[in-house]
Amino acid sequence: MIGKFIQKLIQWMPLILFILLLMVDRENQFHVVGYIILLLSYTVVLILRILYAKEKWHRDYDGSSLGTNPSIQKMSDLKDQLEQQDESDSES
Repeated sequence: MIGKFIQKLIQWMPLILFILLLMVDRENQFHVVGYIILLLSYTVVLILRILYAKEKWHRDYDGSSLGTNPSIQKMSDLKDQLEQQDESDSES
């Protein structure tokens, strides 16, 4: 429940940040500092999500035997091998 809310909040955050940018009182230091902290925290969340996705992708595809298969000479061979593996996984 809370995870879905956070996911929706992250999804709508660019629009929220844009609206807040238009509404921020630039003379009020509290508004400016709060906006900058919100912007930097959103940036950190995005960077962490990208790094996690990269790590997960490497974990999924580096651990398989596809990288050490001598029959794979070209990218199309790898694509065919992945499709066969997906078909066998979906049948199970």
